[in-house]
Amino acid sequence: MLFRALLRLFPGWFVDRHGEEMTELLAARLQKAPSAQARGRVWLRAAADVVGSAWAMRRSGLAPGGSPGNGTARGGMPERNRRGPRMDNWWQDFRQTIRHLIHAPGFTAGATLLLAVGLGANIAVFSLVDAVLFRPPPWANPDQVVYVYQDSDEGEPSSSSFPAYRDMVEESVFAHVAATSPSSARLERDGAELPVETEFTTASMMDVLGLTPARGRWFGPEHDRVGSEMAAVVSHPTWVSAFGADPGVVGSTVRLNGQPVTVIGVGPQGLSSSFPPFMTDFWLSISTTPIEGDFRVANLDRRADHWYQVRARLAPGTSVPRAASAMSALAGRLARDHPEYNRGRGITVFQSRDVRATPTQDGRLFQMGTLLTGVVATVLLLACANLANLLMVRGLTRSGEMAVRRALGAGSGRIARLFLLESMALALAGGGLGVLLTVWALRAFPTTPLAQVFPGALDLRLDIRVIGYALGLVLLTGLLFGLMPALRAARSGVARSLRDDGRGMSLSPGAKRLRNGLVAVQVAASMILVVATGLLARSLATIQGRETGVDEDRVAWVRTGLSTVAETAEERHVLLEEILRRVEALPGVTVAAATTRLPAQGGGTTTTIVEGYTPAAGTEAVELPFLLISDEYFEAMGLTVSEGRPFGPDEVEGGETHVIVNETAARVFWGGTDVLGRRMRGEGSDRWRTVVGVVSDAPVRGLAEAVTPAFYYSQRQTGGLDSFYTVFRTDGDPADALPAVRNSIAEARAGITIDGQGTLTDHFGDGLAASRFTAGLLGGFSLLAVVLAGLGIYAVVAFGVARRSSELGLRMALGAGSSRVVAMVIRDVLGTVLLGVTAGLTLSLLMAPRVSSLMYGVEGRDPLAIGGSALAVAAIAALAAWVPARMAARADPVDALRGS
Repeated sequence: MLFRALLRLFPGWFVDRHGEEMTELLAARLQKAPSAQARGRVWLRAAADVVGSAWAMRRSGLAPGGSPGNGTARGGMPERNRRGPRMDNWWQDFRQTIRHLIHAPGFTAGATLLLAVGLGANIAVFSLVDAVLFRPPPWANPDQVVYVYQDSDEGEPSSSSFPAYRDMVEESVFAHVAATSPSSARLERDGAELPVETEFTTASMMDVLGLTPARGRWFGPEHDRVGSEMAAVVSHPTWVSAFGADPGVVGSTVRLNGQPVTVIGVGPQGLSSSFPPFMTDFWLSISTTPIEGDFRVANLDRRADHWYQVRARLAPGTSVPRAASAMSALAGRLARDHPEYNRGRGITVFQSRDVRATPTQDGRLFQMGTLLTGVVATVLLLACANLANLLMVRGLTRSGEMAVRRALGAGSGRIARLFLLESMALALAGGGLGVLLTVWALRAFPTTPLAQVFPGALDLRLDIRVIGYALGLVLLTGLLFGLMPALRAARSGVARSLRDDGRGMSLSPGAKRLRNGLVAVQVAASMILVVATGLLARSLATIQGRETGVDEDRVAWVRTGLSTVAETAEERHVLLEEILRRVEALPGVTVAAATTRLPAQGGGTTTTIVEGYTPAAGTEAVELPFLLISDEYFEAMGLTVSEGRPFGPDEVEGGETHVIVNETAARVFWGGTDVLGRRMRGEGSDRWRTVVGVVSDAPVRGLAEAVTPAFYYSQRQTGGLDSFYTVFRTDGDPADALPAVRNSIAEARAGITIDGQGTLTDHFGDGLAASRFTAGLLGGFSLLAVVLAGLGIYAVVAFGVARRSSELGLRMALGAGSSRVVAMVIRDVLGTVLLGVTAGLTLSLLMAPRVSSLMYGVEGRDPLAIGGSALAVAAIAALAAWVPARMAARADPVDALRGS
């Protein structure tokens, strides 16, 4: 076997002629050798002869006929070349490949750009999907870190209460337990307020993660008590990007929500948050919770408030099943000791590598990742199929060159190598541009509406995993579109290659099947993308046409903060009334009100026990969204109180608590009848809230979700609002009144914070921005796919017309009409197109239910979206085939015969 490998040092033609003879001669000599040592000497002499002879033959460039080939200098003297023979051939082929590509600038530029788009999209999506779903957590021994969840009121693993966290700390199955609660704050810097992401975190977090701060220190046990120093640790990415890696940050004071907080350290390098790959700017100690008000402090002792995520490091020798068993036992004890809060509420343990965001969000993230990966992979597949067809055509035009190479001794491997080098050169060029596109895309991603889909800012970067994936994908892509043309060229004989070197050449049956198969793949892939785009467009149209229940055309809002100018409840109430009075006095404003959240906007929920209603999960409580509003809110928004009354002077602080529920809550909890006088209360509270009204539905969490039960509090029965939306209704365009309203609020008292404004129409539009962006992105990929499929069909038909020019000219000379010629040409590709359409339609029907589950108001197999998409692809395919066929039919028969 080794001797046969050495023979490959000779040119291919020499091995074909003399390889077997030389092998048999060596075998005969070895058989005659008297001993093992003699056989070794015979083998070594033969090997030395092979190496020396092959080297001399390669240097002389000896051709099959025995005369020097291209490797000789003038006069037949061999050139001096210090490189080895194989390296010399590789380098020669590579240079020739580059020359070929330079001499075809149109093809090279088009192919490179096409690959750059396909590869760039795939690398960018991989970096996103890898960060969200697969990147290993950056802490020490991640297999020993677990996430611990109490069940939500719906029975799903969710966040935990802080008292439950304290109970978990006492369990021996954990070496360390930590709790963290994501939030946000306003950072005062350089005279402006900037929004920042924060986490309230216990002192034990670094012990759980096995990490240490990059600078300064982490929180100590004293920081887990309210009343101690208010401390913060700035995350390493924020320290670098926002503070310029200034060491002086440690020990400085920052103002968060108007209150001074001491920065005691910089987080570990490589750790973006406690929820990688999402980003945080500051970790805040539990002692810092007062910056968010009394309610944030109070929930540290409330078992009804599930605001914290629990992380734990297993004790030595403890397995995950054992920890899960201990937590199940703890859940049972909590259910006995605190039945109102914990009856039916389990505790679940997950290894950290099994959870990315939360157990309930991970399923949707995986669906989104699969969809994005499938879309860009389909685009790259289309590009590869198109380029494979083009390389096959280029290979046919080079048949004469390949025949001469074979006649001069080039083997099948070297012929295939020429085509593979060409495909690899194109793939590397496209991959290089694709990486640059990826860098740009990762920098631009945070500013795109698509970033709103994720529950936080993402830590996206071009790390070693992404670079390795990019390199592997480039090599795979080069093989994918270069291998079939290379094999086809390698299998062509000299006679056939010489015969095919002209316009009249014809494809072999195998080459025709390969070419038609590639076209069918392009049609099917484009069909899948167009169907997905159609489903998304239908979903978007359904959302946009949905009745919101509010008069968005006449309503605008201004986000208002009083935390720095009103400290007591009485001050906040008085200042709020003053602001609303001033706004209502403006020309064109008919009514003004205050609310803690806008329609179709995420916000707070509260664990609520509804009298007479038992949830399916059996926990006796439900999580309900709520709004704190002023008396005129329903009038300002255009909502109708269908039963009972709106809020008014009867609502007083310290008196009987009143609430108003939306129509969905009235229907779900009480069947829509006898709602007035019904009661609900917060879990753990003995204070009942009486329903005094029912109001028409408005979107609660988002436009793309069904309306959920919700209820309204009167701000009169609270300690006053320190942050709210001032909403107002106008006679005309509300945008025209925004400057005056903003000035009127600012003039009510110096220091009032105004950090946002807009119309309700724009607010709803912003809520759909991510869907619109996704639809546009998918539509762009679909358009590219259809264009590529159309170009593939056009190239196949045009190539066939060029090969049959003499036949077509003869038929037209004998009287065949243009319509007959067109039909004859299209007939050759019709079956291929129909096969692609059928395959694409079948795959789309299988895919549609999975895709539609991510969309609103779309059936699994929406006939309009799928049927319209199929007709669109079929029409474009027909047009791409008709154009070259029509051009052939209009050609002069004499010119066609002469061109052959």
